[in-house]
Amino acid sequence: MAQFNYTAISGTNQRISGTIRCQDRDDCLRQLKLRCYHPLEITEASEKSDGLTLVLRGLFQRVSVSNLATFTRQLSALLRAGLPMIKALAILRRQIHNKRLVGIIEDIEETVARDGGTLAEALEEHSRVFDAVYRGLVRAGEEGGKLVEVLGDLAIHLSKSARLRGQVIGAFIYPTFISFLGFAAVFVLMTFVIPQFKELFENVGNKMPLPTRILINASDFMAQWWWAILMIFGFILTVMIVILRRPSVRKRIDRTALEIPILGSMFVKLEISRISRTLGTLLNSGVGILTALRVTGETAKNRAIKETFSEIIKGVSSGEPVAAVLEKANLYPPLMINLVRTGEETGELPAMLMELAAIYEDEAERAITSAVKLIEPLLIVIVGGVVASIVAAVMLPILEANTMVS
Repeated sequence: MAQFNYTAISGTNQRISGTIRCQDRDDCLRQLKLRCYHPLEITEASEKSDGLTLVLRGLFQRVSVSNLATFTRQLSALLRAGLPMIKALAILRRQIHNKRLVGIIEDIEETVARDGGTLAEALEEHSRVFDAVYRGLVRAGEEGGKLVEVLGDLAIHLSKSARLRGQVIGAFIYPTFISFLGFAAVFVLMTFVIPQFKELFENVGNKMPLPTRILINASDFMAQWWWAILMIFGFILTVMIVILRRPSVRKRIDRTALEIPILGSMFVKLEISRISRTLGTLLNSGVGILTALRVTGETAKNRAIKETFSEIIKGVSSGEPVAAVLEKANLYPPLMINLVRTGEETGELPAMLMELAAIYEDEAERAITSAVKLIEPLLIVIVGGVVASIVAAVMLPILEANTMVS
């Protein structure tokens, strides 16, 4: 069975694109017509799905965590209302506006209807969109007969993750904007504005002050070689990205990031809130402790914390309590260790993990606010200081000339 890309007009006169698995092109046409689609273009996936196409599709047709949360919540509600899986997916396919997600739902719908597979099996074909946590929870829900409840919990988990992620991104948009604006302003001043003052300074007749001479020389260099500076900057940035992708380098940087004053505390709290909620949701849905730990470890963003999970899994598999293994890692705060220990002793580990997630989500929000309050004025002072130094170097010979005339 081959995979085909298609572009078609839906029953609501919307232009949609997606993929479908069929025996051949004729079978693909029949499948699309059964869905009340009018095909415009059909190509076998191998014909056009080159690397550039996949990259562009990932950039412009991205499925966000918020999209997944909405889809999961609606699917849970439809199944709770008694609708069969196929009909629920068909309804969601017509309601969702994200074209990539529409195509994925169509593929899932086909896998479940035609191949007789489970929802978890259908999700495996789209592992880039549905991560290990999502797939693991759905599989546990289907095996335990609690799919509706699991989807509800998963929707809450995704919503909270999306909200925290949005807060982090939103908090650092303004500092990033200030940094970019300051860099652009200095670059324009040095490259295009300061050279206009060179002739004026030379006509003054007196020897220019040292700061002004340095400024003029730097400005001459940038005006002549600005294109080379941009190319070198781009090259350095590319090299840094390549180096940062090395696991050993990334691990050292991530461990150092956890020790940075203020920011380090924020990173730790974000990671603990993420892994606590993920582990608690998995355990609450009936996933085994070792599987839950393995999946949770994959969701950690910080490499230093992610690598502790191999030791945690090894220790738990040999019979050690989770809290004892966490304590050995020397990365997790006492509050987390104590709450996990209490949960294990009382048999309420999932509930304690969810409580821990709520605590650290609040702590992370406060840490983000504190970090932004520190970074914003610091950036303003740095950018203002650089611009003020340039202006001062420009004004010095003018002030000296006025003094001599007086």
